[in-house]
Amino acid sequence: MSNDKWNEDTIEKRLRNMPVVKDQRSKDEIMQRLKEDTRLSEPNGPKKRPSKSKWPPIIAAVAAIVLLTIIVPTFIQQNNEVSMDKATTEESADPIVMEDSEEMQSNEASDASVFTKQVSAPLSYAAYPADILDHTAFHIGLATDQAAIVPVTFLIPNERLPEGLGTSPDAVALYNEYANTIDEEALGFSEYHPYKAMISSNGNQVQMKFTADHTYDRSSATLEMLNLSVQNTFQGYDEIQFLQEDATPITFDQVGQVDEPISLSGVASRQAYYRFLKSDGEAVLSTNFGKTSETVEQALHEMKKSPNDIFSTVIPEGIDFTVKEVKGIVNVKFTKVLDLDKMQSEKALQLLDGILLTAASFDKQVEFDQIAQEQWNKFDFTRPLEKPLGANPKYLINE
Repeated sequence: MSNDKWNEDTIEKRLRNMPVVKDQRSKDEIMQRLKEDTRLSEPNGPKKRPSKSKWPPIIAAVAAIVLLTIIVPTFIQQNNEVSMDKATTEESADPIVMEDSEEMQSNEASDASVFTKQVSAPLSYAAYPADILDHTAFHIGLATDQAAIVPVTFLIPNERLPEGLGTSPDAVALYNEYANTIDEEALGFSEYHPYKAMISSNGNQVQMKFTADHTYDRSSATLEMLNLSVQNTFQGYDEIQFLQEDATPITFDQVGQVDEPISLSGVASRQAYYRFLKSDGEAVLSTNFGKTSETVEQALHEMKKSPNDIFSTVIPEGIDFTVKEVKGIVNVKFTKVLDLDKMQSEKALQLLDGILLTAASFDKQVEFDQIAQEQWNKFDFTRPLEKPLGANPKYLINE
């Protein structure tokens, strides 16, 4: 029932609003109907009915009006409620859609953020001076499931460096700040960092004070991995000293007490670079377990063949070159004109970056001959190319 309160004024008002019924018949038609009406021809005239007979039609009419006034508003109210419900549903649906859209965008942004933090990399297998114009290079040797150490160069935006690191942080400061933030497994490597040691520096020497529960001397292989890892991590230092927690010389089960510091080769590692396929299917460039060569010519020629089943050559079959050093510049001349556009971009980059990284490990620049293009990608073959600063660049952005 409606909650509206009815009174005589309301009923009278609604009655006045009832439609007016008009008789459209002509006067002649009405007169003719009256003449034909047999009730008018009765001698005594029409019988007079009791007065009460006049009320039922009036009461019925009033009741009908009242009923209409009750039903119509209720019907209108229901319609309004339905319309409001529909509008409410539509209005509430829009925020839900927006929320879902925002959530999807947020998830996409989050995924993109994760991808940017550690996985995304420049289209290159080597980092060059142009890559660190507004970034800082953080070098680190990461372990693989085949006991190999792969050099990786993380590029950190300068504006995201903590104030405490200064504008030009060294390898030790960068390691202590970022080593424990790297998700190595997400990058296709084995969990290895941070070292089970306190890392500090003293002049040009890195000092590692190992915890008592370390396992680096479990075998000769684990010791070799440790050595290769620190060689690829602490660039810019001359040597590293392995110590116990109390700063006394450490004793490794495989080699005994280590009294003398170990030399760090830094960028001048004198090593050839090869292709390594990680467990996640990504190809990276790495040295052959740290194997060194006497000269840059020897290292570049050794690159032409795969050294073992773990590392493979970056020189595609059918491609050959000669090597000659002139005034400190290594000239690499292909025996046939090399058309880089006819190669897969990935293979072409591995070829060029591998040669440049190998020469850089001897502190040498490379000048290429017999390449069809004068410029390709970011390379300008009309002049000696810049030395790479590190291998396998990846962006590292920690929120």
